[in-house]
Amino acid sequence: MGARSFLLVMVLFSQMIWGQKAEIDEHFKNIKSSELLILGTFHFANPGLDSYKPKYDINIFSKEKQAELKELIKELKKFAPTKIAVEWNAAKQGKLDSLYKAYLKGNFKLKSNEIYQIGFRLGKLLDHKKLYAVDAPARSFKNDLSEEAEKKKKGYFMKKAGATRLQREMNVNDTYFSLYEKGDKLKTQISLIDYFKVMNNPDVISHNHGHYLIGEFKMGEGVKNDYYGADNAIWWYSRNLRIFQNILNITAPGKDRVFVLIGAGHLPILNFLAEASVDFDFKTFEELLKK
Repeated sequence: MGARSFLLVMVLFSQMIWGQKAEIDEHFKNIKSSELLILGTFHFANPGLDSYKPKYDINIFSKEKQAELKELIKELKKFAPTKIAVEWNAAKQGKLDSLYKAYLKGNFKLKSNEIYQIGFRLGKLLDHKKLYAVDAPARSFKNDLSEEAEKKKKGYFMKKAGATRLQREMNVNDTYFSLYEKGDKLKTQISLIDYFKVMNNPDVISHNHGHYLIGEFKMGEGVKNDYYGADNAIWWYSRNLRIFQNILNITAPGKDRVFVLIGAGHLPILNFLAEASVDFDFKTFEELLKK
């Protein structure tokens, strides 16, 4: 195919795709939606609950980081959210209300947690009277295996996989951990805004999600209706579906502009859901910074 022919095909293809989007948008033009910005963050005071344990720390209270934090909050203010949601268990909304009200009255000194440093400060800056808790516990898939049977099942799959495949999975896992360490160190080398750019980059978000799809995830024999690995991963998807339901339930479509602050690991699922939802006009951190 010549260059001109290839260009013509690409133009026709883009017009066809554009036409489909325009038709869909036209069909839903009377359905109101709310702007939604989800900002993935690292934990300023990391509780060590993830598989990768951070090796590098920043002092969010240092003069340098506080200045960078003000710049970040200044950018977030441009979104002008009407509601701010944070990674706080929705069942404990009362505790969040109590702390936030105390902060507004000057009776609560902010700790290092990003919920306080970003969420509380942004809320006060925008004169919000309330922040919204949207985190949720997961619902796990329960199998009937005893602890001993669980060991035997894992042993069976590992033996079946063989040394070559197991070594590959270990190499992939090690590669992910080396990437996490590199990112962990990066937060001590660049500004907060630049680091948030990295965490919220679509390629980074998508690639990091792949770590959930290796190793144990591949255990199972579909021909025997055995999906051991996929079933054991349900908890993570369940938690994020519940979080997204909480976000939907605090939103009045067409009236609100919602900002969600949450751990970056949640982004692959939450962003996917946000882009599909008719209730939301999904915005990205990159788009915000270009304003």
